[in-house]
Amino acid sequence: MNRSVVWALILKDWRLQRPAILVSSAVGALSLGMFYFRSEVPFVLGAVWFFVSIIVLGCMLPMANVINERKKQNLAFLMSLPVSAIQYTTSKMISTFGLFLMPWLALFAAALGVILGGHVIPHSFIPTVFVLEGFVLMGFCLIAGAAIAGETEGWPMAATLLCNSSYGVGFYLFGRIPEIQRDWQSPVAVWSPIIQRLLIIEVAVVIFIIGLTFFIQSRKRDFV
Repeated sequence: MNRSVVWALILKDWRLQRPAILVSSAVGALSLGMFYFRSEVPFVLGAVWFFVSIIVLGCMLPMANVINERKKQNLAFLMSLPVSAIQYTTSKMISTFGLFLMPWLALFAAALGVILGGHVIPHSFIPTVFVLEGFVLMGFCLIAGAAIAGETEGWPMAATLLCNSSYGVGFYLFGRIPEIQRDWQSPVAVWSPIIQRLLIIEVAVVIFIIGLTFFIQSRKRDFV
């Protein structure tokens, strides 16, 4: 593998998408700070904007990093470089997923830090944060996979519409599970069987989407 070309493609994507990543991280960090007001309205607004900041980035990043490259006809130039289709796919997967995982992991860790050290949110919400963050990651993977493997803009747009319409429903249904509601009353984190099953499903879906994206790309003959 021509690592220098692949690395250059990854760095190129990082330079182009860095402002969006920084803005998303800043909004997410400010949202976490709202929890310290210790009242219901700031808590709800902080929780909503925390997830909105990472969800919006998860929707915009694949479109900006993948689809715009095709729309602006930059892909034809990139494929003329000494890089194979699989190398291009690898670089695009690493950059797209990596650029999202940086703020996702940072905000994930910050949220856990607020819960563990801030004494403003009960420890019983830790499993909930894991599940909801995994749900957002799963949605991003679907959008990114559709953008990378799809030949037209319609596929990632459909995936974005599906994910955006399911986030609110998914969060609501998750919060209505009696076992989850009961565990929220606990003074410690409770890793119940349903939490474990949900986390396993999320990990399996993420791995499946990534693998399917590579498989579809490997079967293509024309990337332009």
